[in-house]
Amino acid sequence: MLDEPSLPARPAISRRTVIGAAAWSVPVVALTVATPAHAASGGALDATGVVLTFTGPQWSSEFTLSGQLVLSPAAPAPTDVTATITWQGTGDNAGAQGMYVYGGGTPPIDAGVTGWTYLQGAPDNQLHPTVVLGNSAAAGTTSIPTVSIYDGDTSKPIMYGAETPNGGSAFWDGIITIRFSAAGYADAVLTVPYTQTVE
Repeated sequence: MLDEPSLPARPAISRRTVIGAAAWSVPVVALTVATPAHAASGGALDATGVVLTFTGPQWSSEFTLSGQLVLSPAAPAPTDVTATITWQGTGDNAGAQGMYVYGGGTPPIDAGVTGWTYLQGAPDNQLHPTVVLGNSAAAGTTSIPTVSIYDGDTSKPIMYGAETPNGGSAFWDGIITIRFSAAGYADAVLTVPYTQTVE
């Protein structure tokens, strides 16, 4: 448990176990659009307005989400949209996979994205290989907010990528990928790398 109950609880390897000075580089966001078999001609999801921000201290891949996912054209009927979040470790953290989703506390405090529901994974402070969130867009919807929240605070992180202990330090290097999907639309994929250096 952390000293400050207002902050998310951490799993066994916490920032307190990290030895050495670490720094992380500014992430580079790349957007790609894949066209699955179910995509309608001309329909596409656009994640260029979705922002993933690393919020933890210099040695952590904690993050928040903000911005809007755009549907083009507008949803012709009620449309289910999913956001599939994965983490793949790289470099000294190459063996790590999965996301820790913040949750717990007294009373229970859960992390999530406003308006989205967990379909896979859960806000339980445990490691999940894949986290899937869902949102139902009403007919005529052109954009869906992607604002994450923890304990009523949109600035607090909701999850972070698994780490690997190595030589007394915990490494978080890796790539967070969020794939937005909906029937009738081409997928939008948000990929954000995190790299730290330990001196």
